[in-house]
Amino acid sequence: MLTGFWHGADWNFILWGGYFGAVLMVEKFFIGKALDKSPAPLRHVYVMLIVFVSWAFFDAASFSTAFSNIGRMFGIGASGFAGSEALYYLDSYALPLVIGIIGATPFIKRLAEKADLNGRPITKLEPLMLSAILIIATASMVDGSFNPFIYFRF
Repeated sequence: MLTGFWHGADWNFILWGGYFGAVLMVEKFFIGKALDKSPAPLRHVYVMLIVFVSWAFFDAASFSTAFSNIGRMFGIGASGFAGSEALYYLDSYALPLVIGIIGATPFIKRLAEKADLNGRPITKLEPLMLSAILIIATASMVDGSFNPFIYFRF
């Protein structure tokens, strides 16, 4: 909970820190061994679910907004599969989303290890590929709307 307080003097940050504290305790005392034995894709989905829910707490202006957003993530109170706002963001950020999804898996690393470019492994191109991803991510952020520094809310 102290990490939540460090992020801001508002209750949603305290709830965010408490949420992660609770998740860590549940993992440590109840489901940790089962998670260790589960397949890697399932562990990735689990982590993403935990992180997505946490951002609803972190970004919300109030508890009711946070719980409303979490409910809509799971289809509670939503009007259909995806609203116009979700479709707008999906359309606007499709390329960085796809790059992020692919980059979060070991697919590219395995592909690079198997590839061969005139007797040299393609991994020599890693700095170039990472630079390209950095440029795309930076361009995507610059293209976005006004986004004030989060710690100004403290």
